[in-house]
Amino acid sequence: MSQKSKIFAIICIFTHEFLSNTGMKSIRTLLFLVLAGMIMCSCGASYQEAKERRAAEKEAERAAFAAALQNCDFTLEITRIIPRGYPSRESVGEYRLRLEKDVVTTRLPFLGESREAAYGGDEISIVFNKEKVNLIKDFADADKGEYRYQFRGGEGNGKWTVSIQVYDNGSALIGCQGTGSRYMSYYANLILPQKDAENK
Repeated sequence: MSQKSKIFAIICIFTHEFLSNTGMKSIRTLLFLVLAGMIMCSCGASYQEAKERRAAEKEAERAAFAAALQNCDFTLEITRIIPRGYPSRESVGEYRLRLEKDVVTTRLPFLGESREAAYGGDEISIVFNKEKVNLIKDFADADKGEYRYQFRGGEGNGKWTVSIQVYDNGSALIGCQGTGSRYMSYYANLILPQKDAENK
């Protein structure tokens, strides 16, 4: 127990004994109500401060996300793989898409009619290996926290048109349409450049 706590406890005991001996029941009740009110006010203030701090942290995070999205410098970590016509599955840190200005790096799993299921296998069909692309940006709804990107390319014979919708709350949707292949989509979370570097 700290020195302040000991002093406070002694004062409380002394006050209680004094008021008990004087038989002043109404004063004891009044003091109890005052003390209870002070405690409630203190708890209320602490709760409000914590609430305001969380709101400020959330706003700062949104601002950092918006800056990364406007600068086209971010990483998307895939959280769910959604092939058309097949069951979706969760992905935990398995696949990422990195966009740095107009350079794309990613390896995403594909499941289609003419391809073998590639969940974690050797064949990962959607591949951009630090590929410079013609990046189309649409920030018309940036004031609503939505940013859109589109580009085309990829390694191998099949080319992919990739559409990305990212929100300033950190959530994202990626859509991939290949030549003669089924449409693939992915849910993802936004990772800021500094966080991505820390995780490597």
